[in-house]
Amino acid sequence: MPTPVPSLQAVIARYGAEVKRKLANPAAAGSPEDQLRAPLEHLLADFAGLCRIPAGQVVAVGESSLAELKTRPDYAVTVRNALVGFIEVKAPGKGADPRRFRDAHDKAQWERLKSLPNIIYTDGGSFSLWHSGALDGAVVHLEGELERAGTSLTAPPALQAKHARAPTRPAPDVAA
Repeated sequence: MPTPVPSLQAVIARYGAEVKRKLANPAAAGSPEDQLRAPLEHLLADFAGLCRIPAGQVVAVGESSLAELKTRPDYAVTVRNALVGFIEVKAPGKGADPRRFRDAHDKAQWERLKSLPNIIYTDGGSFSLWHSGALDGAVVHLEGELERAGTSLTAPPALQAKHARAPTRPAPDVAA
């Protein structure tokens, strides 16, 4: 029997609950962006499920060095072992539009990363997709205060509408 596909809202609510638990934990003394790692990995896996990609086929590989660019995005993302892009995680509240970063380190990093064909920037509450330095669409901002919303975190109406219009397809016949 096929595994039921969760709703977009269920995926976002689960992510919100995980982020809230991490950021509110008194033991979370490290970098706030580090607290987003596990919830983001689960979000990516849940999005794969929404797309009916079998579990384990989408993998986020942490801290993948790009020697030629002299940088290391937070994640390289593979689908069925093929590299499809990268994710750069910033601290909550920093934003997901690297053109607006003021910090010298973040600006220099963007100059190196913007040559990549597929990179997602996120601060946990906002997400943007870039192709070779060009923004694809608009920055997506989840609705609700990331640190406090928990299961009340929601996808914005535009993302909900886009998801509702997406064609549903049967799960691929691929061994996990």
